[in-house]
Amino acid sequence: MLYMNILTWSPDKRDAVIARSKKIGFEHAGVKTIGTWVEATARRAYQLVDIPRDMDPALSLKNNFAWNDVIEIVSYPLVEASDMIKFVESMK
Repeated sequence: MLYMNILTWSPDKRDAVIARSKKIGFEHAGVKTIGTWVEATARRAYQLVDIPRDMDPALSLKNNFAWNDVIEIVSYPLVEASDMIKFVESMK
C-alpha cells in the first residue's frame, strides 16, 4: 500500500537531520521508497513509500522511531483515485 510520509523538523534540528540522513538514510528494510523530495526551505520532506500489506506494522514503527527525536513524521495511506471513485459509488 502506498503512503505519503511528511517529515518536518525545526531549523535547529537541520544539521542533525542532514547528518543522520547521511549516516542511515531515509530507506528502511521491507519498505520500497519510491522517492523523497525536500522543500526548498529545507524544513520539510515528502516521501512516497510502498509498504507491503503483510508487513508487520512494528517494523514501520521501528523505522520511524530512529528519527522521532529530530523529525516529526506523519503518514497518510493513499488510494488510487479510480478505486476511491468505485468505493464511493458503491456506497450510494
